[in-house]
Amino acid sequence: MKDELWKTFAAQEVSHSVAHYLTAMADLRADLGYARVSDVARQLRVTKGSVSIQVKHLKEKGYVTEDRNRFLQLTPLGQTVVDEVRQNREALMQFLAKVLGVRPARAEEDACKVEHLLSPETGRQFTALMEFLQSGDPEARRFVRKFKKFQSASKRAGRARKSRAR
Repeated sequence: MKDELWKTFAAQEVSHSVAHYLTAMADLRADLGYARVSDVARQLRVTKGSVSIQVKHLKEKGYVTEDRNRFLQLTPLGQTVVDEVRQNREALMQFLAKVLGVRPARAEEDACKVEHLLSPETGRQFTALMEFLQSGDPEARRFVRKFKKFQSASKRAGRARKSRAR
């Protein structure tokens, strides 16, 4: 079974593209009150044809519906995906930037790459961890400080090893 684990990545229900299309539709509906194929295309900087093809797939998967006026709406399932992806993205960005010290732009880029891959269970647990680490709890603050101190010492040791190797 372990040898087959890598295949689960390809079997992901929510691809990177699906996550972006659904969040774009949610953003447009929040900003404009509606979302059409042309609006999604403009927001994602893709062709209307590409959006039409993706919308067909999203409808088949039960994420999106389209009314008689051609306005796109997220189904409850589609909205759940958007909520989970956004929650994962935010938790990942916070973790990468505030705990690991990754530059904010890099943290956002890396979080975008991973946000849709986490299972709902892992996403919830990761979000809970980040809520704890940012809660102000003395133990959480102590842990983050200790980790940053460890990181700093580790970087110094790495630089020292490099200079000795030269």
